[in-house]
Amino acid sequence: MRNSWVLVLLLGMGAVAAAQESRRFNLLDGEGLPLNLAAEEQGDPSRQAKQDPTEPSKKMESRADQEVFVVAGAPKEEYGIGPTRQSEWTTHRRFSATRVYIQQPPGGVEFEHWIEIREPKKGGKPTEVRMREEFEFGLGGRWQLDLYMLTEYEDSREDINNQFGWRGWSAEVRYALADWNVIPGNPTLYFEYIFRNNSGDFIEPKLLLGGELAPGWHWGINFVYEREIARKSEQTIEAKITGGLSYTLIDQKLGIGPAFEAAYEAETEAGVTGRSREFHFGPSIQFRPIPRAHLNLEPLWGCTGESKRVKIFLIFGWDF
Repeated sequence: MRNSWVLVLLLGMGAVAAAQESRRFNLLDGEGLPLNLAAEEQGDPSRQAKQDPTEPSKKMESRADQEVFVVAGAPKEEYGIGPTRQSEWTTHRRFSATRVYIQQPPGGVEFEHWIEIREPKKGGKPTEVRMREEFEFGLGGRWQLDLYMLTEYEDSREDINNQFGWRGWSAEVRYALADWNVIPGNPTLYFEYIFRNNSGDFIEPKLLLGGELAPGWHWGINFVYEREIARKSEQTIEAKITGGLSYTLIDQKLGIGPAFEAAYEAETEAGVTGRSREFHFGPSIQFRPIPRAHLNLEPLWGCTGESKRVKIFLIFGWDF
C-alpha cells in the first residue's frame, strides 16, 4: 500500500506539471507551440537564430520549432535552446554520476541504458554489475519524470554462486527552480523513490548544481542523501557528493575532464552499525557520434582504504 501511494504521488506531480503547460504546449502533439515561440523572432538577430535541422541539436527541432539563442564566442553546445534557454549540452547527460539541470524539453523523451561495475579490493564483497534501463520524459514547466528498471549481476568468483536478479525499479522527478542562468548554479531539486526487491525501499533526495565556467568548460556537482525506509536497527544511510568538470574538445561531439565521488555510508544490521568512507576519482568522457545518441564512460578509482578498487559507469543514450 505504501508503494502504491508513493507511485501515485510521483505520477500525480508529473501530471500537474504537464497540465500547467497544456495551454502552451501539448506533450504529445508537436503542433501546439508556445505563443511566444510561434511568434516572429524579435530583438537583436545576432542573439537569436532558428535552429538548423542539420545540426546536432535537431532533438529540439523534432519536439517543436524552438528558438536557439546564439552566444557570441561560445561553442554551439552552449547556445540557449527551448523555453528555459538552457545550454544545449545539458540536454545530453554530460557526466555519468553527476546530474545537471533537466535533460528533456517539453514533450522530449529519451532512453538510456546504464552499466555500473563495482569491483572491490582483494578480500572485499563480490563484484557487482548493476544495470538500469531508464526513460526520461520532459513535462514542461521545468519538470522532468524518469522511470528506471533495475537489475544486477553478482560475481562471487565461484561459478555456482553467481547471481543475476531483479533489483526493483524507481521513479524520479526533477524540478528546476528557474530558467537557465537566472540563478547562479542553476539549482534543481531531485527526488527518487526506489522500490527494492526483497529489501526495504529507499528514498534519495538531491540538490543538483551546474553551469559554465568559461567557453567550453562545464561543471556539475550533486549533494545526495539516500536512506532506507526501515527500522533503525536494520537500516542503510548514505550521504554523498559527486562532481565533474568537462572541457569540450570537439563541439557537440567530444568532452573530457575529471570526476569524483565522495561518500559516507552507515549500514546497520541487527543493531550493529558499520561505517565506511569512500572517495573515487577518475576521468569522465562523453562522445556523441550522431545527434540523437551519446555514450558516456566514467571509470573512478578508489583512493582510500575503504573504497572499492574501481567503479565504472558506462551509459548509452538515445533521443526519440
